[in-house]
Amino acid sequence: MTTVAELLQVSDLSLSLAAGGGGLQRRLSTAELNRPALELTGFFDAFQAERVQIFGAGEITYMENHQGRPVMLDSLARVVDDPVPCVIVSNGCAPPKCLLLQAEESNTPLLVCPHSTTRLYKRLWEHLDVEFAPETTVHGVLLDIHDTGVLLLGDSAVGKSECALELIRRGFRLVADDMVQVKCLGDSELVGRVTDMLPYHMEARGLGIIDIRRLYGVTAIRQSKQIDLAISLVDWDLETNYDRTGLENETLEILDVEIPHVSIPLRPGRNVGTLVEVATMNHLLKSLGTNTAELVQQKLLEELRKD
Repeated sequence: MTTVAELLQVSDLSLSLAAGGGGLQRRLSTAELNRPALELTGFFDAFQAERVQIFGAGEITYMENHQGRPVMLDSLARVVDDPVPCVIVSNGCAPPKCLLLQAEESNTPLLVCPHSTTRLYKRLWEHLDVEFAPETTVHGVLLDIHDTGVLLLGDSAVGKSECALELIRRGFRLVADDMVQVKCLGDSELVGRVTDMLPYHMEARGLGIIDIRRLYGVTAIRQSKQIDLAISLVDWDLETNYDRTGLENETLEILDVEIPHVSIPLRPGRNVGTLVEVATMNHLLKSLGTNTAELVQQKLLEELRKD
């Protein structure tokens, strides 16, 4: 979990400490934010104390105009106290004296931000959403093919790494091999990234561990990529009826998010790298509104109607 001290180091936020330095090691537990406007009037039925509390120009003006009222001071004491991780004043406003005193008394970090409240909300949410997003680890290979994040899946020794090597040789980029760390951002976007353990290394049976970054250069790798398509490499089974038309729209669910999924059966003589690249290009074509399989089906139906 992120601490308030770490939040101060985020350059995009431009935060500075105004008071309550004794609480900089308090931890944030959620990406959700709160503007305690109603709370300053004494209404706490929906107060979320675990959230970062943001005071905009309206809240600051209210405090300045009501500093002598006991009800407001009592409410402020509840807002600026443990377990609140920290309080941020936006718009470059100077914190009122009552807010400074309360922050020091409760050791609650009081931070000042020069950005507008809207901009602060956006930047802070984007930072915290990554920190607290649901995540999992997937066994596979993640590649950037034609600016599309393609997750190669399959049993061990099925040939995922060899296929990835062929695609990297063609100029596409590796994100992660073997273990892909996946996070769900904004409840709908899956982003895969390399793990800290031996990043950009691959195991090629018969060759051992190879370093993609040193072999092919920095243009052959990237740190993260949104996952747009999953492709499973499977051993050819004569008893299985594989999709031959492309009309079946399969999906794969990761962290409650569904993404398009294609299965490619393997047998000697098939150029797997080419098939994966074509599957990616076909996915891009579909995303632009052109589904070749449906167009062929429509044309066949029209011909049948003529007869």
